[in-house]
Amino acid sequence: MKKLALLGVLAVILFLGCPGSKVTTITVTPAADTTGIGLTAQFTATAYDADGGVISDVTFTWSSSSAATATVDDDGLATGVATGSCTITAASDDVEGTATLVITTGPTHHSGAITADETWYPSGNPHIIDNDVWTENNATLTILPGCVVKFEPGTELYTGYSSTAGAIVANGKADTTIIFTSNATSPSPGDWAGISLWDNAMNTCSFSYCTIEYAGMGAVYGSFYATGINYVKINNCTIQHSGSNAVVFHSSAGFTSFTNNTITDCTGYPLSIGGEFVRTIGSGNTFTSNTTNAIYVLGAIIHTSGTWINPGVPYVIGGDIDIADNNTNPVLTIAAGNTIKFQPGYEMYCGYSESGGLIADGTAGRITFTSNVPSPSPGDFQDIGFWDNTIATSKLVNCNILYAGGYYGNVYINASMPEIRGDSIGYSETWGISLNGATHPDRDSLLAHNTFFNNTLGDVSP
Repeated sequence: MKKLALLGVLAVILFLGCPGSKVTTITVTPAADTTGIGLTAQFTATAYDADGGVISDVTFTWSSSSAATATVDDDGLATGVATGSCTITAASDDVEGTATLVITTGPTHHSGAITADETWYPSGNPHIIDNDVWTENNATLTILPGCVVKFEPGTELYTGYSSTAGAIVANGKADTTIIFTSNATSPSPGDWAGISLWDNAMNTCSFSYCTIEYAGMGAVYGSFYATGINYVKINNCTIQHSGSNAVVFHSSAGFTSFTNNTITDCTGYPLSIGGEFVRTIGSGNTFTSNTTNAIYVLGAIIHTSGTWINPGVPYVIGGDIDIADNNTNPVLTIAAGNTIKFQPGYEMYCGYSESGGLIADGTAGRITFTSNVPSPSPGDFQDIGFWDNTIATSKLVNCNILYAGGYYGNVYINASMPEIRGDSIGYSETWGISLNGATHPDRDSLLAHNTFFNNTLGDVSP
């Protein structure tokens, strides 16, 4: 009995003497923050063991590398004292975690016209837009990397609207971005209007490595709007949480470059652009989690040859696409793998009034032309048309053409010789392919080299 009691005592001693999990790393979040003199920034610390597990109930000792720049209390709340940068440290025993805190002279308030060149520095963060800000009189507003620009409700930043020119240049860096955001305590989509470039915007306007969020208050203009200029540059930017469409271009506006952007969580479309300027959309863009995850294309006459790249989401056609210009002989090329969806009643055609061509070769990935109606029906859109001024290289190869035939057929050929093969053509309200004029591909060859189904009047017209 005494022996058992002694063993029990030893067990208790051993249990009480076992140390808890040892802290091996500490992470402080956020890793970097900015605040102003007399303003605060809240930091939190998390301790981890050697296996990466979180250790709770750890007491941290907080310190600032420069109390003259910022102080920090026992709960990780830092207060700015003077402009500069310091390191905020959370420690437990001999383990430390750190974060960087920058103290600026901000907030800096802005409103009204900028009539001479002006530069905004991150040392003035946050920059608060109290009322609309715009540039005119050939002035350029330069916003430097690291700037945080916050907008009061309904306000916007724009240039080129007045009778004199202006520019906005906001080029951040991969590791030092520029942020355009709401000044609300709890921001919501549509808090502020957006950024816009109008007819007199200078061609030096540029946006790179920027985040534009919680804008899009107006359904017409979106978070970023452009009209009357075809040299807009937006690269490596993130546009998110828009209250309406994200990027809205009037039919007269296009890009010099639009690459490696991410547009996410926006109400409406991530991008709306005129048909003539779809060719200016660049590569590397990502469109995710938007209400309508597609690119909206305004109807247009196509005057310039170019390619509609495959952006990873469908194009939605919101007006007739007419490829025609005797001076430029434009050819529109649809890249492999694309899906082109038509709003009811619209069509895509070439060579109707003037010279033009259409090339849609889905050999490397089938191209689909179809209805944008949620429950599609025959005749939802009109047709893909080739008229008598069609350029000879035009083709529909390895494509799906579905739910058209509102006029003549899913495909209409009038006195022209496009190459039509490997296509699946179905659910036409009229003919699968409608032929007219003295010159057109051989009917028997069309029947032999394409697949037809469920076409109301038949597969190929007599």
